[in-house]
Amino acid sequence: MIAAILLFHCLPARSQTANGSILGTVKDATGAVVPNGSVVLRDVDKGTQQTVQTNSDGAYVFPSLPLGHYEIGVTVPGFRPYRRTGLTIDVGTKLQADVTLEIGEQSEELTVSDTGIHVETESSQMGDVLDSVKITEVPLNGRAFTDLLNLQPGVIPVSTGQQNQIIMAGLTNTPPSGDANPGNQSINGQKENANGFVVNGSNVEEAVNMGVAVLPNLDSISEFRILTNNFDAEYGNYSGGQIIVATKSGTNQLHGTAFDFVRNTVFDATPFFSLERPRFDQNQFGGAVGGPIKHDKLFWYADYQGSRTTQGLDTGVQSVPSLADHSGNLSDLASSLTGAVSTTYLANVLTNELGYTVSRNEPYYNPGCASTGVNACVFPGAVIPKSAWSAPAAFLMPYFPSPNIGTSQFDSASLNQAVRDDKGGVRVDANTRWGNLSGYYFAQFYGASSVNGSVGNPAFGQIVGVAPPRVLQMGAKFFF
Repeated sequence: MIAAILLFHCLPARSQTANGSILGTVKDATGAVVPNGSVVLRDVDKGTQQTVQTNSDGAYVFPSLPLGHYEIGVTVPGFRPYRRTGLTIDVGTKLQADVTLEIGEQSEELTVSDTGIHVETESSQMGDVLDSVKITEVPLNGRAFTDLLNLQPGVIPVSTGQQNQIIMAGLTNTPPSGDANPGNQSINGQKENANGFVVNGSNVEEAVNMGVAVLPNLDSISEFRILTNNFDAEYGNYSGGQIIVATKSGTNQLHGTAFDFVRNTVFDATPFFSLERPRFDQNQFGGAVGGPIKHDKLFWYADYQGSRTTQGLDTGVQSVPSLADHSGNLSDLASSLTGAVSTTYLANVLTNELGYTVSRNEPYYNPGCASTGVNACVFPGAVIPKSAWSAPAAFLMPYFPSPNIGTSQFDSASLNQAVRDDKGGVRVDANTRWGNLSGYYFAQFYGASSVNGSVGNPAFGQIVGVAPPRVLQMGAKFFF
């Protein structure tokens, strides 16, 4: 499976955006509003800045801002310059930053450091934000952010849907990446397919089962927000939750990570009911890096993750044909050969196939019976000659393995399935005279080899397996 998505948007757009905003009112010490004041907003990490003027009510607004750390400066003739630092914009944040100016000289600056926890008063929507530290420091088997959705109150941590199950009109619930969680979970009691997924402001919901279609590398995610109810008007179309993901962007400094997470069969125990230890080797590796193309103007960020998994399918103890059964000697099943030939037509068919006369009402098998005589039966000695086998039976019999437990049971964990998953993304941000522009490209290749054999119920051909125990996974990560 190959998936690619190209997202390009101008940050002032507000439809399902992953950005935030800062707004407020500028007043003097008496509470009177200050119109026509110059408010400068600076991105601390990128060095970019924007300038707006307060209106006649003293209000200002920066409507759509990329995630990051900011500071604002306000200058009005006759007042001391004002600077406020430590402002942080998260996904969907509407930050109220009111300013009170003091009369004084222009050479005297008033600086306020904003380090407290903000309570959003401009929006009634409810939901939590998980930043990159929480995302990457929590051990996740498979490295999918969707496994963290249940950290939010109101999210049911399990799904009734099973991966790759056939659900409607033959369509399958295919995982978006390897065996990763597609995010079909109930939020506040709503249906599991009623959630919306947004990456960098664009809808990335899978069109059939309504799960997420794009799972960025964890190290490339800046943060994501789960909105559970009371959404703003910009978030519509879904009655469940809104999951809004924002990837990292480059800054004026070169930063990145490299990682490798490994698990291996040697760390696992042999399942109690199995003869051998199923193979389970998994390696997830990659990294992310970003920096400036032009300081204070143009930035880039790129990431890659590769996954290689080889997992053995533990069949469990299965009943299989005995070695005698493979040749047509069903003496071990003779008690099942009951009944008699019911029609003349069937008797004629059996006569042609077996090469000796079969009569109507002749029993299929009796102990000590022969093909002719008083004690005649259809299958003397409970043996069905291969010449009488149907074509499907003759072709299918070699696919049944020989028993390795007793005379008619089999167990193996050597049926391996290999999965390869490669994905990566590139993001470019530019500070232009038209505003902040951002482009994001995501591509993925995912493929799984078929199991090299199967054991199951001969009537249905189903595979019965038991997942091996997940014992230990080790990893290493490097930052710069």
